[in-house]
Amino acid sequence: MTLDELKAEITERIESEQDKLNRLNESRKDRNYYISEGMLIAFQIVSDYLDDLEVILDE
Repeated sequence: MTLDELKAEITERIESEQDKLNRLNESRKDRNYYISEGMLIAFQIVSDYLDDLEVILDE
């Protein structure tokens, strides 16, 4: 194996690992996005509940 072949193989492996890491990071972004969306929905539900509770207590 020549030095150029070795460099080419190492470069391919590095690119492959970088692609794997990029895909992993993208899936983490998706996971965090869904978690924050879920938290937003939960806060809206609690807010609506507290508004309803306030109306009931005022009556």
